[in-house]
Amino acid sequence: MISSLIRQVRCAGVWLVLVTVIIWTSPVESEGANSCVTVCQSRHDVWDVMVNGHIVLRMRYPNGGMSPAERADCIGERLREAFAQASYEDIRPAVVRGSFVVVIGARHIVTCDAEHARANNSSCYALALKWANNMRLALGGSALDSCDKGHLVSLDAVHPYGISVGRASWYGGRWNGRLTANGEIYDERSLTAAHRTLPFGSIVRVTNLVCGKQVVVRINNRGPYIAGREIDLSRAAAEAIDLIGPGVVDVAVEVIGTGR
Repeated sequence: MISSLIRQVRCAGVWLVLVTVIIWTSPVESEGANSCVTVCQSRHDVWDVMVNGHIVLRMRYPNGGMSPAERADCIGERLREAFAQASYEDIRPAVVRGSFVVVIGARHIVTCDAEHARANNSSCYALALKWANNMRLALGGSALDSCDKGHLVSLDAVHPYGISVGRASWYGGRWNGRLTANGEIYDERSLTAAHRTLPFGSIVRVTNLVCGKQVVVRINNRGPYIAGREIDLSRAAAEAIDLIGPGVVDVAVEVIGTGR
């Protein structure tokens, strides 16, 4: 009888271990992504936001009236809410009110401020892409490439034009005072630009992806006609985003108004 009792105890112990292992290794189920979001302090005033045990970003600096700890907690809560309904495909770098951010669908998760970009030796655009990819990979998804069409989105752009990433150049000099394609006289000191397809009068925000400087221009001409270039800025617009020196830079082009 004693030996039978011992066997029953051993059997119960084995089942207890198996149930514990299953519970411990099973992912958290939700309607969207399988995720576990945690926030912890790694160093003095440095807070890590983790997804499924992977650090996806670190908060080092205050912003918007919140400390690094408050920002990290806010980001963690936003991630938990977003992951309940979304999947990794919804995670994108984006432009919202002129700032580079990470979004999940239409949810604003975190702003990539200049202080954190400098701490990561990158631009705000590159940091937004990095943080977005960290989140995607932590969920078992694939990373976005800066060459992928549609990898960057805008919550400010006018439908159906959206946002595109391309190369910007500028024109002036002998073109100054000539007729533009819409019949205006080109003034290199005005904030205008040439684009091959956008309707005349479109209001476009152009962001230098390296330094983050922005300018808003009006489309009044056609061009550029050099392969690989997206938009040709007036001299004044080029000066505003530090384009004069390099001549050609990578930019984000958002149509934020139709001009009608």
